[in-house]
Amino acid sequence: MEPLTRAEKIKILASMGVDVPENTKVPDDDLEKRLRAALDAAQEKSRFSTPLDIQTLPRWPLITAGEINTSSRPLLDAVNRGNIQEIMHNIARGSRKTELYVDPFLDLRQTMLSLAGNVLDRGLDWCTIQDPEKEKSAIHLRFLHILELDKMTPAMVLLYRAYTPQNAAEGLLWIEDRVDQNADVVGGLGMNIKATLLEQKLLLMLLSMNTKLLPTDFKVKRQRYEEHYRASVLLPIGPLGPEAIAKLASKSECVVCGKHGSRRCGGCLSVSYCGPDCQKSDWPAHKPTCRSLKGGRWVKVRFRAVSPGTEGMHVGLFNRYTSLARPEDIFATTTLPTDPSKAEPFPNVHGDKPFLIKMQVGLTGPARDTFMVYDRQRSFGTVFIARMDDPQMFAELLSEMMGSRGGYGGVKMYRWAKRMGDWELGVCIDRQPEGEIKW
Repeated sequence: MEPLTRAEKIKILASMGVDVPENTKVPDDDLEKRLRAALDAAQEKSRFSTPLDIQTLPRWPLITAGEINTSSRPLLDAVNRGNIQEIMHNIARGSRKTELYVDPFLDLRQTMLSLAGNVLDRGLDWCTIQDPEKEKSAIHLRFLHILELDKMTPAMVLLYRAYTPQNAAEGLLWIEDRVDQNADVVGGLGMNIKATLLEQKLLLMLLSMNTKLLPTDFKVKRQRYEEHYRASVLLPIGPLGPEAIAKLASKSECVVCGKHGSRRCGGCLSVSYCGPDCQKSDWPAHKPTCRSLKGGRWVKVRFRAVSPGTEGMHVGLFNRYTSLARPEDIFATTTLPTDPSKAEPFPNVHGDKPFLIKMQVGLTGPARDTFMVYDRQRSFGTVFIARMDDPQMFAELLSEMMGSRGGYGGVKMYRWAKRMGDWELGVCIDRQPEGEIKW
């Protein structure tokens, strides 16, 4: 099966929330690295030590004979990953079911659910993944071990091989052998999962990447017709969070080709280019951002590390992109400083470039006297603008939030900002950002 094309990589990154201009001149190697980093983030690989210790990791308590006992835990529940944003999207389109064969990344995640719920939770240990027409390509999987990385994270160790019409006869021999060897399990049948060619190519890339999760001395007892099968691992895959999206979408050089960017957009100074050719080619995509910034009124706003009256408290924050897979992610808490005057300044990862911030205010009472502020990367955590520090500026910000350029019921707004100092932001107060805000 052919590897992913350049256009396909850009399409997959877009489906993951990482926008790359279709006309980008970024080298193929850089696109490949960005896609690999996105897939690693979607699997949350950084949470675990690699390679996996196959010998000492506990086995997942699988369902036996299609029935759940007191010790077993359905893989379907553990593999399922999502967030509030996706739930709201499905509600808006009038269906709780995910649209298939439209978004390659969502298709891949649906296949993961099928592997967990329709294969492994049914007591099967093999399956085929094939194009809907059953004519172009297929991937065969045989599961070896299901390991438990934590209570909500299984690692599915498997063998796999891709087939095309040229070697389809070999694939049929493997299927026949699997049926013969599993005649007592659900009639010996495996599960056939439909997947587009693009999704299959993405899955093969993921499996190739994940071979590194296995120790170099990992031994596999291969069965008939499996001499060309490779060993790999599948982990649960979820939507990217705002921090991962911001990191993957950040462009420190020319936003089009990735080369040294010595030329800034004269209208907004927010993006860099290597020269006029790249700047011209990027203008259709950059125009909404540029118009959001050009001619805006910038004001200096002081912020603090702790909201007045909450010193030393425990707080927990989540937004529509927070993963719903683990309760500890949703209800994670942070202890606020007891003496804000001694808090360490937050690092400035943006330099002098503008970046988007979200500003939120409480509904009633004392909560209306403080704005909560953060950027998508949470580069300075969550900070606060208090009415008591500058009543006039606070009233002006609140008026903007409640006016026609605020929206969201007058309780939050998005604005462009710049770091002006350790505890100061420059905020473009009278310009509402144009275009979709992926937050």
